[in-house]
Amino acid sequence: MKIESVASRADAKSLLRRAAHEERRSLPEAARAAMSDAAAEVAAGLPEMLKARTVHLYLPIPGSSELSTLPLIERLSEMRKTLLVPVIRQGEIYSASFTTGDLLRAGQFGVPEPEFETIDEDMAPDIVVLPLLAFDRRGGRLGSGKGFYDRYLLRLLKLGLRPVRLGIAFSVQRVEELPVESWDQPLDAVVHEHGVERFN
Repeated sequence: MKIESVASRADAKSLLRRAAHEERRSLPEAARAAMSDAAAEVAAGLPEMLKARTVHLYLPIPGSSELSTLPLIERLSEMRKTLLVPVIRQGEIYSASFTTGDLLRAGQFGVPEPEFETIDEDMAPDIVVLPLLAFDRRGGRLGSGKGFYDRYLLRLLKLGLRPVRLGIAFSVQRVEELPVESWDQPLDAVVHEHGVERFN
């Protein structure tokens, strides 16, 4: 995925987001499903995941082209991990308890969330699995542009909590370099269908 130089980081990020969406949508649905399953296998086998007790991860938006975390959720449930999922309240991400089989509703921006959520801010995640549109060789992450996860990770830091920041993506979402801002929170690693890329 390549992009021409532009005048501002905001413009560059906007163009990158558009290109990343197109890149993901170009993948056949069957290929996305197979790659989601392969990435889940990689993620579930990471030493950090094996040691973790509590994992915060997103629920995939129905009909979107993003990598599905459902295969990973299934594996983590079998591993008896405590699962947390994001819910958006007053423009911020909070962690809600989640168990496979919980009834879901469409939250803000269509993000699925538990129908009867229990926000559990005292349950500190050992790992946060982050959605992304693109990532680079230094661990930069390009999100949706709303800053939800950057603020969430910064809030955890201010509480003295530094969970492993694990991006999950298709390998085609890798770019050479992303424009970054001072508030952008870097990734520790990214898993995709071919394996894991570590940045620290």
